[in-house]
Amino acid sequence: MSLIRRLFYKGRKYYDDDFDWENYTADSYERRLKGDVESKFQARSSEGQLRFDAATGRLDTQGAELHPNQILILEAAGRLQPSSVHEVGCGGGDHIATMQRLFPQIHCTGGDRGASQLRLARRLHPDMDGRLALQDITMPFSRHWPQADLVYTQAVLMHIHTAVSHFVGLANMFAQARNQVLLMENQQCHDFVSDVRRLHEGGHLAWDDLHLYLFEGSTGARAMLASRVTLDLPVLDSDAQLRAGLKPSARRLKRSAEDSARGIFGFSPAD
Repeated sequence: MSLIRRLFYKGRKYYDDDFDWENYTADSYERRLKGDVESKFQARSSEGQLRFDAATGRLDTQGAELHPNQILILEAAGRLQPSSVHEVGCGGGDHIATMQRLFPQIHCTGGDRGASQLRLARRLHPDMDGRLALQDITMPFSRHWPQADLVYTQAVLMHIHTAVSHFVGLANMFAQARNQVLLMENQQCHDFVSDVRRLHEGGHLAWDDLHLYLFEGSTGARAMLASRVTLDLPVLDSDAQLRAGLKPSARRLKRSAEDSARGIFGFSPAD
């Protein structure tokens, strides 16, 4: 994005998504992966390198330098013990493929809207062939999407800002999940707690019961965990609670508030 477009973008009330998804792999993904992740962390782990300790709920990386977000996701799967997990926006497949190797008893699948992303994932993780498919979470819900006990995102919804697309994506994730939805996102990019609560109160979520929890990984990462059943975790009441300790980003918070304001929830008489 050029400097002029960046300046114009920051001043707009209505935004596009952060990336051109059709060209994401060539333009941004591999560059960001190598520059932001692989320069500091290990993106992929070999079989047998990781071990989950059920007694403590912690992941033993045995020296592997995994990103804290990835550790949190794996620890969530280990503690919740779902029979199936689906990753929305699986990208190059590193997270879901690592989970499948660590927890072979869990049926893991992934979806991404980019065909080039899926080609990369199949090249990097040929053992996941047949478990990864095209999926645009902002499209109307498809009965062909796999149902899973746990559905999660890692840095996906934070980039979606076109119209009410992130609301559609959230509602679709809940329709796809039997028991839990985990959002491992930049918590300032959307008002995730209030948005999910308003979707539920407005009748837009497939679940009758909704419980929101703060899930913290052993290395300090934090995420929002929505559950159909009660869990022994800290209750999440507000976005401020989720954002505690973060350095505020005025631009992101302004954009998240404007995104939320575009939602019209439920079906009720106008004032």
